[in-house]
Amino acid sequence: MALRGKSVEELLSIQSAALRQLLAVNEALAEAHAVKDGLKKEVAIPEIEVAKTSSNATADDVKQRASLKEPLLKRSNSPTPEGFGLFSQGAMFPDADKMKDKIRATLFAPEYDPEAVYKTTGRCQAIARDATFKTITMVVIVLNALWIGIDTDLNTAELEIESPLIFQVVDNAFCFFFTFEITVRYLAYQNQSDAFKDFSFCFDLSLVATMIWEVWVTTLLVLLLTSADHGGGNLSILRLFRLFRLVRIARVGRLMSSCRELVVLVKGIGMGLRSVLSTLFLMMVVIYIFAIIFTQLFRGSPEAEGCYDGVLQSMNCLMLNVVFPEQQELMAKMLELGPMTYLLGIFYLLVTGLTVMNMLIGVLVEVVSVVAQVDKEESAVKALRDKIQDLVPPESKQGISRQLFLQLMMDEELVFTMQNIDVDVMCVVDYPEIMFHARDYLSVPELVDAVLQFRRTTSVSMMDIAQLRKFMVAELESLRQAIKTRG
Repeated sequence: MALRGKSVEELLSIQSAALRQLLAVNEALAEAHAVKDGLKKEVAIPEIEVAKTSSNATADDVKQRASLKEPLLKRSNSPTPEGFGLFSQGAMFPDADKMKDKIRATLFAPEYDPEAVYKTTGRCQAIARDATFKTITMVVIVLNALWIGIDTDLNTAELEIESPLIFQVVDNAFCFFFTFEITVRYLAYQNQSDAFKDFSFCFDLSLVATMIWEVWVTTLLVLLLTSADHGGGNLSILRLFRLFRLVRIARVGRLMSSCRELVVLVKGIGMGLRSVLSTLFLMMVVIYIFAIIFTQLFRGSPEAEGCYDGVLQSMNCLMLNVVFPEQQELMAKMLELGPMTYLLGIFYLLVTGLTVMNMLIGVLVEVVSVVAQVDKEESAVKALRDKIQDLVPPESKQGISRQLFLQLMMDEELVFTMQNIDVDVMCVVDYPEIMFHARDYLSVPELVDAVLQFRRTTSVSMMDIAQLRKFMVAELESLRQAIKTRG
């Protein structure tokens, strides 16, 4: 070889010259692109510092530092596409790179923990940090959500004071517990002003405030008005505040923090909202166009009566028969109740029938695909392991050596088994030193793992690159020692 007998300084000089030639080619290509676009570009050649060492220097003393000021073939005047949020400019679906950047920023951003600003002493902070207290709070939230449904069905009173006694007792119990819970959390803060910087605390405080208004304040106002007016007065304004109890159902959202699967689904809906809205808008445009066509063609005919007498009626008919064919009776009743109820029903069907159900189908397909892939992987590993164990002679107690492995590769059934699991057999035979590097023997599990790395479907990971770097460093060190010895 031409490199035999070269010293370390000479080898580094050759490497430096090669890098300079590569950078010169890069400069020429960049200038060609600049001339093609009618732009002037200045390409700075990075300076490469080569450490000069003596022939007796060790490998740790030999270092080469190259500062590349900009990526190869990068144009400084290349416009960066802008977009909205996670979407690139003009894109309908979320940009994967932007999603990765957002996730990376979220991972490295300091996570806000309200318990970090709690007091270190005192009963309130001890109760607020207690895991049992948190569990009891979650259970009470679920029970309160269920109780709202029971109260809606069985309690027809418009005011809390007019409700049956059992409903008043339960509502007061829930109100007392949530008031106690929010008070304990507030008093647990080292600085009480930090409580209003916590979004979850402010949200829970607003819900507790509406519950206190409905259960306690409204009751006191009714008692005061009835005692002052001897007949009850006009309490219709207070009756409207009964609708505030619907807001309390939002406390169930706190349970999502303990169920990662729900958080993933909700985030998926949020990231795909733009795509869903674009698709729904396209659907409405198509329905509107064909509603105009059908109205102009069939209006006045007896067959089209009640369906194509107007554009809005045609749109309603097409949407119910094509998009929601199984909910026609439900939507007809909602339309009789008013246009707002009808739009609310449409929104409900779009969220549950189209978005969530289609997401459920996607989740099931993904789960089935993952299960099938895992089962295939387990079958492949088991088949390869069993075949190697059958071929290994009993006297090989130390393990499988490189020579024994090459003998096993002469077995046709083993080769056929490897081909069935997409292992590149020729690559395994050509490069056994990769599997037996710095090792004389391999156990059966280690050999199976090493062979599976030669599958064509195996993707490269950062661990593989790190291992390759380690292997190259070791080989270069052995080569340097050989050059030093022969020199």
